[in-house]
Amino acid sequence: MLALAVPRWLEAVGGILFGMALVIGGIVLFGLLIARIGGPWVDRANAELAREQAGAEGYGWLPGTDADGQLHAAGCRIFAPDGDLRRILAGEYQGRPIRMAEFVYTEGGRLPSTSVNHLVAIELPVRLPELAIGHDLDIRAESVLDERAAVEPRMERVEVESETFNRQFRATALDARYASAVLHPRMMEWLLNQPPLNFWISGSLLVAYAAKPWTVPQTLTALPVLSGVADLIPPFVLSDYGQPVR
Repeated sequence: MLALAVPRWLEAVGGILFGMALVIGGIVLFGLLIARIGGPWVDRANAELAREQAGAEGYGWLPGTDADGQLHAAGCRIFAPDGDLRRILAGEYQGRPIRMAEFVYTEGGRLPSTSVNHLVAIELPVRLPELAIGHDLDIRAESVLDERAAVEPRMERVEVESETFNRQFRATALDARYASAVLHPRMMEWLLNQPPLNFWISGSLLVAYAAKPWTVPQTLTALPVLSGVADLIPPFVLSDYGQPVR
């Protein structure tokens, strides 16, 4: 039997194809392994999120709207200028109207990623200037000094009289005197003894926010803090700095 001579170039091509097959096979096997291991974890996480998002109607939080666009505007200031609201709910807390929603936006170029955040808001009787309070200890939350949270003219860091408060919180505002009027000693002392929360005064809304999906437990934690802040805003701030709600 005659032996066939295989050209060296054909041997090289065969080696390259064999190597590529091994690499592709390895990638496929790795993907299957990740799916097998990660799939149940994702399912458990989704099931837990669904449980934590259930039962809103039991607290009187029903599907609603953001008719005046203020909650959407707050989300655009805090997170990204081109996001959308979903899962909008409305209700009352201690006699004050409230609204809440998830704020979703997409960023990135060729490989875009979707970010799901949440907003919980209590309505104030007047519209107030912008003021953002961020808890430095909550490393999961978006920083209020993030470029995406900037408004024009740009809000700036405000230092208050309490060094303890300055170490644990970041306050940004357009007007330092207004920020100091809101963050009076009693307000600062009260905030220092509350659960970590980032919030923003945006128009007539006092908005708590975090970079994670909305849940009932998070809302139950945020509402007492927001209500306490609203109670402690001095009447002269409402009259001197406030504008009628349109």
